[in-house]
Amino acid sequence: MTISVGVIGIGALGEPIAGLLLKAGFATSVCDVRREPLERLGRLGARPCASPAEVARHSDVIVSLVLDEAQTVDVVLGKSGLLGELRPGAIVAIGSTLGPEPVRRIAQALAARRAHVLDIPISGGIVAAREGALSVMAGGDDAVLERALPVLKVFARDITRTGAVGSGQTAKLAHQLVFSVNVMALLEGLALGAAGGLEPAVLKEVLRKGLANSAVLGAWPDLGPRWKGMLAPSAPGAPLPNMRKDLHLVLQMAEALGVPLHIASQASRTADSGQATGLYSPDA
Repeated sequence: MTISVGVIGIGALGEPIAGLLLKAGFATSVCDVRREPLERLGRLGARPCASPAEVARHSDVIVSLVLDEAQTVDVVLGKSGLLGELRPGAIVAIGSTLGPEPVRRIAQALAARRAHVLDIPISGGIVAAREGALSVMAGGDDAVLERALPVLKVFARDITRTGAVGSGQTAKLAHQLVFSVNVMALLEGLALGAAGGLEPAVLKEVLRKGLANSAVLGAWPDLGPRWKGMLAPSAPGAPLPNMRKDLHLVLQMAEALGVPLHIASQASRTADSGQATGLYSPDA
């Protein structure tokens, strides 16, 4: 059976993911509020759509990659959303980081349409997206996941089954806590070493050869500037960058579960302050 795919949210991850799906031979419908990425993908053979509802009419598996809970709810349940046009048995794979409760509520709404949700938050960044080497934390029914695997394997090198819908979000938020603290600790360590007279390249070599080595350090040449940008001060009213948004979600989930997270609380305050140590050092 040929699977038709939709991708909603054609941004830093969505555009390369849609491109990989087209290259793999999937009929791919795409939707975004911006015309430019739709035009680029249209030239590669994608079907640009004016609304999520139009994507739903043409798709068996839909990957949603918009920014946050509000945008995801609008994509799925909004006036021009997926819900009213989903095919029976359709799968909506939510790749955004929302927290567990929003995806569970969406799954309940879709069940009434005999459609399914997969909870597939993504890690790996832009470079991994271009290479089809992302990591996916997959929550949902085993049979539904099995049906979606041919699509997911196009852009994900690692797919870890986490449990029911919502479990992927829990895993992603735990991941984001560790990742965010790692980024800020690396900035502070580099700043401390530079202040003490060490060349940053020498300190990075020390870190690589010791227990402080990490995937964050390995990806720093490609993604470090982007991560530093997420910690920079934001304009009033602007959407929170992903790292800061995710730390807020971490703390919301921890509060709901009654789990004290002292380091995460401090990391979130530091990230929101726009004053992370080493942020403005060109050598960090």
